[in-house]
Amino acid sequence: MADAPAPMVDFKACFAEFIAMMFFVYIGCGSATFNAGSSGWVLAVALQFGVGIMVLAYATAHISGGQINCAVTFALCITGDLPWAQGGANFVCQMIGSMVGAALLSITAHGNGDLTRGQEDGDKIGGLGCNGVGDTYTQGGAFVAEFMMTALLVYVVLQTAVNKKSLGQPNIAPIPIGFAVFLAHVVLIPIDGCSINPTRSFGPAVVASAMGSTNVWDDMWVFWAAPLLGAATVAVMTIGAKRAYEPTEEVVAESELPAKDTSV
Repeated sequence: MADAPAPMVDFKACFAEFIAMMFFVYIGCGSATFNAGSSGWVLAVALQFGVGIMVLAYATAHISGGQINCAVTFALCITGDLPWAQGGANFVCQMIGSMVGAALLSITAHGNGDLTRGQEDGDKIGGLGCNGVGDTYTQGGAFVAEFMMTALLVYVVLQTAVNKKSLGQPNIAPIPIGFAVFLAHVVLIPIDGCSINPTRSFGPAVVASAMGSTNVWDDMWVFWAAPLLGAATVAVMTIGAKRAYEPTEEVVAESELPAKDTSV
């Protein structure tokens, strides 16, 4: 009897992405929500996001690949390491997980517990660790920074978790990935709160706007366009590099074969 065809979508992987994103938003944005403005808070929040992604990647890598970021998911689809149908399903579950995590965080931070929410002319500003370009920076500057830091993250993912020639792959991959997230947050938190992950930005914005914040969508295009473009750029460059070096590797492999006996 012929085996049944494999399903187009692995719902176990989708659920893993949902759970991981829910925890990631709660602990990452939670660290900003409850520590913003305190001594050394930028490093503390950056470390929280980095360690958070490392822990959750270890927990879900064997189920879904531990993407926990739709920019990473997008890059994996472009390189062919993830089917587009699975990538789309993962994306939907990541979005839902982000909103659920932000909703749970809003319950914990009810009242004056949210240090990322200010007051200006009676209007609420942000909250729940929402992303927004700082007053001393421009959207263009933030776009470049988000592009660069997302490119860094995706490059590390592709070369440590995906590239089979990577030392220790995939057992130690979450460690350098976590450090890449940490590095990105140290650079980006003062600029725009650091996204490099559109799904991380979306959930808190939805919940914060439902709670009355009015400006959480002003810069949202930056937190989608820049990370996705950065991810796509690295993915395309990776494909190009692979195609460029594959013929060379084949020639080298052939040169290592024993010489044919041409004697008569």
